[in-house]
Amino acid sequence: MNKALLVGINDYPSSPLNGCVNDIIDVAELLVENYHFKKQEIRLLVDKRATKTAIIERLNWLIRGAKEGDRLLFYYSGHGVQMPARNSDGEIDKLDEAICPVDFDWSDAHAIRDNEFNSIFSKIPSGVCATWVSDSCHSGDLWKLIQPLQVNLKVKTLPIPVDIKWQIQTAKEKALHLSKLGEKINPSLALLSGCRSDQTSSDAVFDNKPNGALSYFLLKELKKPENIYKPLKEIITLVRKALVSGNFDQEPQLEAQENQKKRPFLVKTSTEKLLKTA
Repeated sequence: MNKALLVGINDYPSSPLNGCVNDIIDVAELLVENYHFKKQEIRLLVDKRATKTAIIERLNWLIRGAKEGDRLLFYYSGHGVQMPARNSDGEIDKLDEAICPVDFDWSDAHAIRDNEFNSIFSKIPSGVCATWVSDSCHSGDLWKLIQPLQVNLKVKTLPIPVDIKWQIQTAKEKALHLSKLGEKINPSLALLSGCRSDQTSSDAVFDNKPNGALSYFLLKELKKPENIYKPLKEIITLVRKALVSGNFDQEPQLEAQENQKKRPFLVKTSTEKLLKTA
């Protein structure tokens, strides 16, 4: 079984982006043309339909019925932030990383924090080839970042309300724990993120077309026939080099157990197995 959930959000009310919907359209075409997915196995969720409720519902669809040998992909392109988290006494005790549905408003009701992802993805059975790509920012520290020199570039994080910024600064001054997306994810899952937790990911223009920088360079590598069976850790190295060459100041990360880092993006290790899966 193959399943893919592709979420792209440009139409944020306060800070719209340009390339996120293009990203997931490009990913869908890649899955069909290069990875033998059928169109009915791919679900797209874009802009106003990409609320927290809709994303969670479709994530549950993605993992439902998964078994050994299946291929699953969750691809997100949109805003990402850090959010302060309180303990049972109401004190800030850590920072969580979160993605931003279209109805994001800095509340738990409209954010998807790392612990929610961990809860969902922990249900994936062993032996599933599951990949999660998050082309988003994992940092709200915009005032500390050096932005790459690109025309029409946007960063994939949102303006921080004054009260939230104060809580984030308070947490960092106390050197409190910063949790990571995918920190406790299922060992069958590999996470590719657009940047380090202290960086932003870029939304830029390539050949007169808006795309996320991670998505553009990742897909460029995955489309090369010689890379289809290349290990994820080698793919991410190639993408990092391409971003540096393009003057982008972001360093994509690969979060996975070592055996997952050695596997290809979404395929088994031979053409025969790939065709059997298709």
